[in-house]
Amino acid sequence: MFKQHLNESGKSYTEHFLFAFIAGWLLIYAGITSIIHSLVPSLFPFTSQKIVRKLLNKIKKDSL
Repeated sequence: MFKQHLNESGKSYTEHFLFAFIAGWLLIYAGITSIIHSLVPSLFPFTSQKIVRKLLNKIKKDSL
């Protein structure tokens, strides 16, 4: 099962680890900035949206 996901993603363990680790931290950051933005709209405008788009573009690029 461990190797199956890596094979399906077309990544080595290291490539998968780096992407998942960085994506996880970026998504945590996006969540925190989104909560702050909800309270003070002038802070972090579009930050979480930019992070999510960047991650989606990376995923799309890697799947080609």
